Amino acid sequence: KFTIENMIQCSPTIIDDRVFIAGCDGKLHVLPLQPGATPDAPTRLAGQQSIEIQDPTGTTPAAVGAHVYFGTQGSRFLCIDWQKLEKVWSFEPRRKQPFQASASVSDGIVIVGGRDRVVHALDAKTGDERWQFPTRSRIDASPVIVASRVFVASGDGRLYGLNLKTGAPEWEYEAGGGFTASPAVAQGRLV
Repeated sequence: KFTIENMIQCSPTIIDDRVFIAGCDGKLHVLPLQPGATPDAPTRLAGQQSIEIQDPTGTTPAAVGAHVYFGTQGSRFLCIDWQKLEKVWSFEPRRKQPFQASASVSDGIVIVGGRDRVVHALDAKTGDERWQFPTRSRIDASPVIVASRVFVASGDGRLYGLNLKTGAPEWEYEAGGGFTASPAVAQGRLV
């Protein structure tokens, strides 16, 4: 059991023996998966660490190796080295809008949609924007990467299939209503 100072609006991410929680308390918490008790407080775990991220967040961190990636309500998207507990880079879109969607990472590219109505493709090492794709409404659903495509569901009622490397649109489906939930992929089907 672990308690933070504000709401938790994301799912935990697990890598090896660590759990990551990005909370509305403006911190990324790195917790041991198999905690040991500490005598000082019931909410303190042996091996618990945290890093200030300035803003609250409700997005689930995407994790690859020593790095976790997530956006904040303060219109910043962060890469944190969880082993060193330090910020690697920060990205801010031109239109200052919060990030509600969680990110996906593949082949050194981080894909995230924002309330600025743009799909952003960021370099996983540097945070530089490789490409962007505008939609007609905000993006609260998390993208899904499948092979060389990224699928993004937008509030404009469209499901987009974009080229992962270039952002070029390769497929589009008009659903008739806006999306807030993320697509899932199983057995060659997009659901």
